[in-house]
Amino acid sequence: MREKAEVLLKSVLGSEAYFRDGQWEAIEALVKKRQRTLVVQRTGWGKSLVYFMATRLLREQGAGTTILVSPLLSLMRNQIDAARTWGLSAETINSTNPHDHARIESDLLANKIDLLLISPERLANDKFQQSVWPRLKQLTGLMVIDEAHCISDWGHDFRPNYRRIMRILDEIPATTPVLGTTATANDRVVADVGEILGAGMNIQRGPLTRDSLRLYVYPEPMEAAERLTLLSHLMKHIRGSGIIYCTTTRDCQQVADWLQAEGFNAKAYYADVESNTEETRVDLENQLQNNQVKALVASVALGMGFDKPDLHFVIHYQQPGNIISYYQQIGRAGRGIDEAHIILMHGPGDEDIQNYFIETAFPRPEQVEETVSAIDDLQTATRSQIQQRVNIRYSTLEKILTHLEVEDIIEKQGSTYQLCGQNRTLDYARWGLVTQQRYDELAQMRSYIQHDDCLMRFIASALDDPTPAKTCGRCKNCLHSQSKFQPDISAVEAARHFLRGGKPITLEARKRWPSGLPGIVKTTSLRPNEPGIALCQYYESGWGEQVRQARMASAPYSDDVIAAAVTILRDYLRGLKVPPTWIAPVPSLRRPQPVPQLAQRLAQALRLEYCPAVTHVQQHLAQGTMRNSYQQAQNVLDAFAVDGPLPKGPVLLVDDLADSKWTLTVIGDLLQQRGVARVYPFVLASVNASGGD
Repeated sequence: MREKAEVLLKSVLGSEAYFRDGQWEAIEALVKKRQRTLVVQRTGWGKSLVYFMATRLLREQGAGTTILVSPLLSLMRNQIDAARTWGLSAETINSTNPHDHARIESDLLANKIDLLLISPERLANDKFQQSVWPRLKQLTGLMVIDEAHCISDWGHDFRPNYRRIMRILDEIPATTPVLGTTATANDRVVADVGEILGAGMNIQRGPLTRDSLRLYVYPEPMEAAERLTLLSHLMKHIRGSGIIYCTTTRDCQQVADWLQAEGFNAKAYYADVESNTEETRVDLENQLQNNQVKALVASVALGMGFDKPDLHFVIHYQQPGNIISYYQQIGRAGRGIDEAHIILMHGPGDEDIQNYFIETAFPRPEQVEETVSAIDDLQTATRSQIQQRVNIRYSTLEKILTHLEVEDIIEKQGSTYQLCGQNRTLDYARWGLVTQQRYDELAQMRSYIQHDDCLMRFIASALDDPTPAKTCGRCKNCLHSQSKFQPDISAVEAARHFLRGGKPITLEARKRWPSGLPGIVKTTSLRPNEPGIALCQYYESGWGEQVRQARMASAPYSDDVIAAAVTILRDYLRGLKVPPTWIAPVPSLRRPQPVPQLAQRLAQALRLEYCPAVTHVQQHLAQGTMRNSYQQAQNVLDAFAVDGPLPKGPVLLVDDLADSKWTLTVIGDLLQQRGVARVYPFVLASVNASGGD
């Protein structure tokens, strides 16, 4: 069998190809011994070769289809192409190809497909489970759980839907081999995944150090403007193409815009990039693959599975949350070349973002109990009905419902949920332990940044690398190297100016009332505002920082902020067919002065009439404490009124901050009820530009 496998290997990868240490052993465990196997190997080792080769050999023996559970669409696209080079008939069922599902499902049950790539969510889909899985589970020749660390809530990228795989693994025949693969698992995650995948798991671990990676860390925090100038310097001096990782979508956009302004072909890449640009994630990935861009400035959406052998650099603009995810991201580089540059910089506030991610990773127990209680009271409940009773974000509710479903506490029927009748509770104590581990991992990341010994050995130790860790001889500390970069004062000032003069943010209008609001008969009765704009994001560098400082101090906004607002408003107004003729401020009983003062100064500069037509008739809870659209809309629904005669023409409705946009929406509706034809919102800062929760 090995001889046959080696012939196949050379026919696909070339006459010089050979099995790396551990590859054949994993293939043999699956094909010959039919074992459940967990492979933990560094990125670029060739884990996909194991399951492609095993699939070929098993199919030649008459085995059924390989089911490959994969977490990301981008990962699926790469794997489909790779599988076909191995002569495999490969298909995928996901949200992007609904018209192909019926044909693929028919071919699956007819045993015409060698390998099916599917997400855990799709595998657990009610329709798939009812119409396909009962027969397919008996025909499965190999079950592969790619990125298996996602199964474990100790893993850096835990996904509750992966827990559904536990139930599915119990349903396939005991003789069906199972393979889990990951590059990012320490001892605790390995043990947890091994327990989940089955007793007697064959665990194979290899060394995780990468000879081609040159690790460099800037230990001191740098403000955003300094990091931008450093990026420009690095792009001039590092050859080839690579990835620059940022924490937020806005940072991806901002850094890409800066590099483009500096003359580099860099593009932003994030989960919903298609909604903001004409290019898709596939387009952008292909451009990087073909070296048509210098860099993709990416969120973590570009990570697992992206395979470019000649990726020359990975740079982190901000501090990652833990060593494990950091290793997974830097592992994109240096797979087929002798040297790749790995650079980490960080700035003030980076840990605040990571702390937020940690704090919101698991729902709070009281939120879970309130959700269960609401479902119990209603007997059958939709998401909308639950949110009317429980003040939680939509994203938090999704997490709660997923956890409750996976643990068989609730069941979904169509669009409603009901209790299963079992008196079970979630393991809150385990959640607490995992959360504490996340804080410990963040502290470990901080230690890595300040570490003065071998950086690669630090990473290997953090990952519980089973092989003795030697000094790498290539990292910053091993070479005792120091950066020659000295930021030019004028260049840093130019970067600061850029951060304050970026593109305005569009505020899309809300077009429907949440269902169930008291006194609202039809959700479509809402009179929507026109699309508006914001000067900046509230939590970004540049103007966002100035807005935050002024709000916290309850101080008037500076002349610089007003001038910047006037500049972008002039451009915005010039693009309107029917521009506003007057300005109205959003009133506040808590902070009565700042917004009217802001609106008056804008009216004077733009030569528009100022009219404080809106009054705040009753104090309500702080809108920032409301967590979903129903709660936010209800909180301000009767809080405002429009008084007196109004000036003629459209209005520019001014506030300093927008999060959910329901305050702007409610006031805009009131103004239009009074005959105002168009309402154009403007705010200094947007907390949530997408207008979600």
